[in-house]
Amino acid sequence: MPSNAIQLAAKLANPAAGKVWALVDGQPQQLADHRGTVYRTDTGAAEQYTELGNLPEGLTTLPRPSVDHSWSDNAWTLDATLQAANRLALTVSLCQSVDTAADVARTAVAGDALRAIEYDRARIDAEQFAAANYQGKVPPMVAAWALNGRTPQQAADNILAEAAHYTVTLELLRTNRLAAKEQIRTLMAAGQVDDAKQLTEQTIASIDAAVVGLGNA
Repeated sequence: MPSNAIQLAAKLANPAAGKVWALVDGQPQQLADHRGTVYRTDTGAAEQYTELGNLPEGLTTLPRPSVDHSWSDNAWTLDATLQAANRLALTVSLCQSVDTAADVARTAVAGDALRAIEYDRARIDAEQFAAANYQGKVPPMVAAWALNGRTPQQAADNILAEAAHYTVTLELLRTNRLAAKEQIRTLMAAGQVDDAKQLTEQTIASIDAAVVGLGNA
C-alpha cells in the first residue's frame, strides 16, 4: 500500500452525501465537505473555504437571498427593519443621482456661478439695446459678441435667443428634477424598487438630453 493510502471495506468505500473520507489521527472518518464557495452570515459576502469538517460559526453554504435578509436561527429571513433602512438609503441615493445629474447639466451650460452672472449681464444689456431699437451706444456685453461679421443687432438677438433657451432649460431641469424625486419617493414607499430605479435612469437621460447644444461660450 502506498504511504498516503488506506484500504477500506467495500461497503465503506462510498461516503455519505456531502461528506468525504479523511484520516483523522490515523483513522478513517467521514467529514463534512463544504469546500468551495460559502457565505458570511453577518454580511452575506461570498468567500472560498478549503477546510474539511463542519463550518465554523459565521459561515453558511446558503447564499443570502437579498440585502433585506438577515441570519437568524440558522436561516436567512426577511428582516423588515433592515428592509426599511435599505429602502430609505436607496431612496436618498436615487434622489441624489437625479440632483447630481441636474448639477452637471447646469454646469455644462453655464460653467460656474461667475459665468452665470456674466450670461445674465449680457442678457440685460441685450434687452436694453433691443428696447432702444438697437440704436445708440452698443452695450459692452453686446459689443463683445459682435464678432465674425455679426452686427450689434444680430449679436443682441443671438444673446436673447440663447438666454431664452437657457431659461427654458433651467425651468425644465428644475421641473423634471423635483417631479422625479417626488415620484421616486412614492414608488419606493410602495415597494416598487425596480420602477423607482427605472424612473431615475429615465430622468437622468432626459436631463442629459435637455442640455445638448447649449454650450458655455
